[in-house]
Amino acid sequence: MVVVSAKRVLFYCALACGGLEGLEFGEMGDTSFGMGGAGVALENSSWGLYYNPALLDIDSRTKFGYSFGASIGQENFLELGAQALSGSALGKDAESLNQLLQSHAEGMGRFIMGQSSSVTINANEGKAAKALVNGANAFQNLLKSNGIHLSSQNGIVVQIHPKVKRKGGIGTFGIGIFASAFAGGSVLANPKYNQIIVPTSTLGLPPLPPGAHVPPFIQIGANKNSLTLSQSNQNAFLNSSILSPNAKNTAAIRGLAIGSVPFGYAYGFDFHKGGKLSVGVALRYLYTLSYGVGLTGNIQSLIGQFNSLVSNFNFNFSDVVQQSHFGLDLGTAYRIKGFTIGLVGKYLNAPKIRYNSGISDMRIDPQVRLGLGYRWKWLNLAVDFDLTNNKTLMIGRRSQMIGGGIMANWKWFGIKFGAMGNVSKEGLNQGVILTGGLRLFRVLDISVQSSLKMIGFNNSQDSGPVGFLGNLKIPTYLAFRIGGGWEW
Repeated sequence: MVVVSAKRVLFYCALACGGLEGLEFGEMGDTSFGMGGAGVALENSSWGLYYNPALLDIDSRTKFGYSFGASIGQENFLELGAQALSGSALGKDAESLNQLLQSHAEGMGRFIMGQSSSVTINANEGKAAKALVNGANAFQNLLKSNGIHLSSQNGIVVQIHPKVKRKGGIGTFGIGIFASAFAGGSVLANPKYNQIIVPTSTLGLPPLPPGAHVPPFIQIGANKNSLTLSQSNQNAFLNSSILSPNAKNTAAIRGLAIGSVPFGYAYGFDFHKGGKLSVGVALRYLYTLSYGVGLTGNIQSLIGQFNSLVSNFNFNFSDVVQQSHFGLDLGTAYRIKGFTIGLVGKYLNAPKIRYNSGISDMRIDPQVRLGLGYRWKWLNLAVDFDLTNNKTLMIGRRSQMIGGGIMANWKWFGIKFGAMGNVSKEGLNQGVILTGGLRLFRVLDISVQSSLKMIGFNNSQDSGPVGFLGNLKIPTYLAFRIGGGWEW
């Protein structure tokens, strides 16, 4: 009973904390977290076991570290929500609506009667026009690229270098306990069916005069400055509309909780003036809990399926897939005159994660990362490059990170900052992410990451329960981490 309860707690924590960007390289420990995620060649850190096991013997001091953190990020879901709030506020702005309707009454009437092929609304015509244009753009952007991810990665590590008389020693050992929760959701729209074309019969138009040639289908197109309604036809609707019965879009939400116990070993070859070369290996036991929900169909069908799922959701823990795996990491690092270059391959055995029925299985493909670092007394520099384009739990979304930073670290105080970003063409567009942190008394480290790309809710003038969002701006990605450690 105790074991079952523990598994339930771990699973519910996964749902509550969410998951990282899925199966990316990830981040652990506050030092690299505050330095743009760079850790493959960062010797002045307790987390070599996670980033590159070869670092265990590059800096062979005995080390202990602990770290707990969470992150959340998204693309285009909150943007659409902000425009929905703006539209809600617009409903109370009768003056702006009347102004828009009056200015386009004649043109809209001629369009509905079939006497003109299109009608255009410019964003600069007023608040109502701007809200309509922005709303249409937000929906189009959501179809092009979207995703939401959450994460919680937590762990404790110990690094030990046994003191022996043997020349060169016997290497350095590391062991850790990691508990992580990953989740991600996205809608993968079929690029062939990316037009907003709707049957006129579904719009609920009032009765029109006899002889009116109402267009059977209307296409809604938008750019940054305007929205255009134009006539369309059934062939275009069937072959390119997001509402076409032929459109097979996919949506999925997947969660993954991982308990991990890694063991690492590294041995360094000291060439004296020629530098030091270290090679390391980490073997980790993995216990995973995985669960997901998948939907398929056109946009209208997806919305219906989602509403039905929410209203009739009945979670059964027996649907959670429980597995045991192992992961293999190999790394190397070379240091000379303060400069370090590191290369690591993680999950080289590509463990397979199974999901409940209706969700396709996935592998954690090997992840390869290159790192460069420099250390001089109290100064540390580091930069990392993902050499592989890594999967995430969001379908259709991938991760390939580049990041780096600087740290000034004294006996009782340290400060660090950096920047990172996802350069994958299939990645979420979260812009440049700034990172930073403070270390106090060697035992407490607080770090934060935030994207420069912001979402503004300033279009909302609602005075109700969400009125406080009126002037709010939030980053598309935000993460925090608290931890610490000792080296001696």
